[in-house]
Parts: sequence; C-alpha cells; structure tokens
Amino acid sequence: MNRYSLYSALGFGLCLGVACSSSSDPHAPAVSDGGASSQSGNGAGGRKPVGTSGGAGTEFGGSAGELSEGGSAGAAAGEGGEGGLEQGMIIPVSPGACSEDSAWASSTPLPGISTAASERLLSITADELDILFLRDGALLTAHRDLARAEFGAAAAVSVAEGFAVDGGAALSTDGKTMVLIAMDGQSFAAFTRPSRTGTFDATPDTTSFTGINQRALQTMQHYAAPVLAPNGKTFVFSGFTPAPEAGSPSGVEGVSVVYESAWTGAGWAMPESISQDLFDGTSSDRALPSGLSSDSRTLFYFDEGSGKQLARFRDRPDAPLYTVVDLGARDGAAPDARCDRLYYSSDGDVLVAE
Repeated sequence: MNRYSLYSALGFGLCLGVACSSSSDPHAPAVSDGGASSQSGNGAGGRKPVGTSGGAGTEFGGSAGELSEGGSAGAAAGEGGEGGLEQGMIIPVSPGACSEDSAWASSTPLPGISTAASERLLSITADELDILFLRDGALLTAHRDLARAEFGAAAAVSVAEGFAVDGGAALSTDGKTMVLIAMDGQSFAAFTRPSRTGTFDATPDTTSFTGINQRALQTMQHYAAPVLAPNGKTFVFSGFTPAPEAGSPSGVEGVSVVYESAWTGAGWAMPESISQDLFDGTSSDRALPSGLSSDSRTLFYFDEGSGKQLARFRDRPDAPLYTVVDLGARDGAAPDARCDRLYYSSDGDVLVAE
C-alpha cells in the first residue's frame, strides 16, 4: 500500500458500517452522541482572553465572494484589550457557523451522485452546487443550479500527467479552481475552468503554491488532503515529515501535522501548524482535513489512528482549535455554508445528512 495514499488509508474506516447506495444511514451516530468532547489549549478550552482578528488576505482564484468572511468574531475579541478589560477576563464568543451540538441525524444518498457503482466524495462547494468525486476510481465533477436539486450528469475530469487523486483534491467555492497533488506528494497545482460547467484545463499552474512546494522539497515533506476555505483566505492540508535516514531517537516513523496557509494576494504564504500537538500524528496515523466551515472556525478531518471522522472548533479563525467532536464513520465530511447539511462518504456512497 502506498503509505501516502489518502484513500487507501481511509479504506479501513469503512468497516464501521454505514449506509449503502439504496438506503438511508441509520447507523451513523449523531454528533451529540458520537463521542465525548475534550478541550485543550491556552486558557479555558484553548480560548485566548484577548487576541487579534482573523488573518487578512484576498480570495483565491476569484472564489467565495458571496459568502460571509470569517473574521468578524475574531475582530470583536481582538478589540478586548482596548476596552480596558482586566487580564484574564473571558470575552463572550459569538456562535460559529457550525455548532458543537449539531446532529445531522437524517442521512440519504445524494441524488444524481450515488449509484450502484462505488463513489467517494473528494470536495463539494459551500453553496452545494459543485461536487468533485470518484466513481469506481474515475475522477468526475457534477453541477446543479439549486442546492436541493438533483445533480446533473457527471463529467469526467482529466488528471494531468504526474498528478493523482490518491492524496485528495479540493474545489474553490466558485467551483472554477481544482487543486491536485503531484504523485510524489511534494507539490500542489491549480487547474482552472472558465465556468462552473466547463472543462478543467489540463495544464497545472503551480504559481500560487511556489513557496509551499519549495518547502516540501527542502524538508522532504509529503502533502495530502488539501482543503480551500470557503472564504478563499486560507488553504489547509496535511504534511508528513519522514524520520531522518539515521533514524529518530524516539523511534517514530515521522511526524504528521495539519497546516494552514494564508492567501497573500500573490500566492499562498508559508504554512503554520494548527494541530499544535493536539492531533499530530505519524506516517500511518495522520489527521487528514476534509472540510472547513464557512467562517473557518470548524475543521473537519479524518483521523487515521481511530478510523473516525472528527470535527474541531475554535473561537476565531486565528485561535487554537480545542473541542473535538466524534462524527463516527462519516468519511470526508464537509459542511454547507450554513452548516445545517453535512456531505460525506460511506460504504461506496456519497450521502448528505441534515
């Protein structure tokens, strides 16, 4: 098995038994009873008493202009120091787009996508109009005009030479940009199309990822699970650093962390770790991002160690992630803009839960 293959790693999670093509998903646990929440970080539950607002940046590839930007709660928190608050006081945090108590209890196969074949979700736009998925291993995309309508006929997507979907793929919120990973796992590239129903250009554009790609070559890191934030300001992915050839003193095979990179207007900035030792992993125990809430305050990811899909929450887009919620066997979970619908894969189907 390719140690850097996302979907090979995901395979063992399917034995947890969720719905198949012709039925609903009665076995997938609701978030509220999917597992105990845990908190860690600075202050109470990782919350900072005062801070700054979310990182600045412009949209990537023209994406997500219509969605609300996720820094408003952070801006309010960041102004706390100027209001004369005493050190250590907890500033009220406004509710995020996703609730830690969301149930998403009722699941159904996604019309127009789930068939008798084997499908797996790769990425879906926050407005729910464009989807990127695998059907019997072939990369496909589909579009619909309304969020609750059936998807139209799926169209095949050509994968450029030297690139693969084993490590995941991402769509920008406007559905016009697709991000793939090179077969060696050490570089990202963007592929664009003129419209949401057009054909993706097969020529890879690495311009926006120059710094990140050079970093991989210098550190020998391998990337996986790319996710573009709905507001277009951040890019999240997993990075695995192998142990030195001489071996690691602790005997660990290597270290895997989740990175977040900000859009600078000219490209993606050097990434920073957001796993913060809370959910770092190894070569066979990675945290693989699958989705971000529209305000970038909730990260959805697959945990290879437990074989479960998890969600972590933060008070602001620039704050530490703290509370973790167990989503069970909902592989590749990604929310819509309002976070009242959750898309995921299970047992060869793509499903939607409400």
